[in-house]
Amino acid sequence: MTQRHVAVLLLAAVGLGAVAAGAPPVPAPPAAPMSRPTEADLQAISDEGRRIAVYHEAVAKCRAAVARQRPDLAEARAVVVDRNGVPHVFFFRREESGAVVRGWVLGADVAYQPRAGEVGTTVFPDPAKTPPADAVNHLRAVEAARGAVSTRPGGPPAPWDEAVFKEKAGGAYVVYLQTRPERADAARFGSDARFRISGDGLQVGEMTPLHGDTTTVAVPARPGASPTLHSHATGDLPTETDVAVVLDHPALAPHLVLTPRHMFRIESDGHISYLGPNAVPPADSGGGR
Repeated sequence: MTQRHVAVLLLAAVGLGAVAAGAPPVPAPPAAPMSRPTEADLQAISDEGRRIAVYHEAVAKCRAAVARQRPDLAEARAVVVDRNGVPHVFFFRREESGAVVRGWVLGADVAYQPRAGEVGTTVFPDPAKTPPADAVNHLRAVEAARGAVSTRPGGPPAPWDEAVFKEKAGGAYVVYLQTRPERADAARFGSDARFRISGDGLQVGEMTPLHGDTTTVAVPARPGASPTLHSHATGDLPTETDVAVVLDHPALAPHLVLTPRHMFRIESDGHISYLGPNAVPPADSGGGR
């Protein structure tokens, strides 16, 4: 990322134009024209990014609450299941007999209130009780996605932030895996994929890597200090995981996303604004891999 490239982006972020003062414009390489993305397109990406971020928040807050009462569940596997509009976070641990894994045992069921950001009722069920079928199928879908990473090219390496959702139409599952950054003060854009899993949670229909490369961005100590940014090597739109990362780390906002043809700005609430065409398409990513 050149100094001029950064200058172009920062000027766009504050509405001062897309060409650095005093420098001649650099022509973009020939490319098929693409019209401006519609507000409906951007809204759909924002909505899905918010859904992923709420999932991450529910798991993190409920895990902390459960670990205070049951330290043995601090590292338990977790899935979020919507129950009549209320997210329930189910924590599972493996039931083992020596070296033999016998299955999954439900350790806790925690209600979460996303609007208030509060943990609700927590139930520690009898370990002998059969886990709810919907929670088990959600877990199976995540396990299927995890397994696909080792057998298909382009999958993100562990450890992951996960999210799984059951589609209303068709009953299939959508799973997101995003590789966590090495440091708590950093955010990772890229190294992520979306999976489509069969309704029984067992078969992987497709795995779609969401970025062509990976950029690690330092999270500012305070929000709004200056815009942060990353570039896409391929694709003309921000991804839903771009929005989720900004919502997971609000101090990144405003965050600029530079695609080969367009520039966008993601706010701390996940809203995406279109800034205009990208006059200086990226030759490389703007951060470490």
